[in-house]
Amino acid sequence: MSRKPSGPRLKAEAYTQWETGVAAPSSACGPATMAALLEYWHSHKGRVFVPGFRHFGSKAAHINYIYTHHGGTPWGMSVRSLVRGLRAYIRQAAPPGEDRNRRVKVSVFNDIGRYRAEIDAARPVALKFDKWFSFRWRGSYVYDYHWVLGIGYEDQADGSCTLVVHDNGVRHPGGAYTPGRERQISYTANTSILTMVSLDLPGIQEVP
Repeated sequence: MSRKPSGPRLKAEAYTQWETGVAAPSSACGPATMAALLEYWHSHKGRVFVPGFRHFGSKAAHINYIYTHHGGTPWGMSVRSLVRGLRAYIRQAAPPGEDRNRRVKVSVFNDIGRYRAEIDAARPVALKFDKWFSFRWRGSYVYDYHWVLGIGYEDQADGSCTLVVHDNGVRHPGGAYTPGRERQISYTANTSILTMVSLDLPGIQEVP
């Protein structure tokens, strides 16, 4: 009998960086994560002015737009580029007359308590695993370098916390791929290479 989930999970759309139509799939994990985060704010937080994937026609086109205009590169997306990309994407779409600086709050941290608080407030968190720029080259981690979307957590009996993420898909030999899906990752085992980026749009009324 399968074990039922024991922690909160947000109903975010899973994106797949390997999906047919993605122009640069091997380096699109950052844009795919950013696209999924923005889609959640459009579809689940009532911020319909934030363009979601239907605005672009498909998830692949959404990823490609972000890759081209908001920080995608062949060697990956930096934390700084994702932060700047989120702010620029939302400010460009902001309704006339809004205070565009006040409305976009992006925070960078690595703290499981803050991560839990974001999830409890129904706000997904972009997560970057990067052992190269963390100078942990000899370490063994769930990813050497990858962006994913944090959508939940599970508290363990030993007091630790497991991250619940959408993994942006997996490519297989021969070109086939598994679409983005839920995965559980130990926070403790990966904390030394992890960066978290949260998004909030305070002071904006949700659309019913």
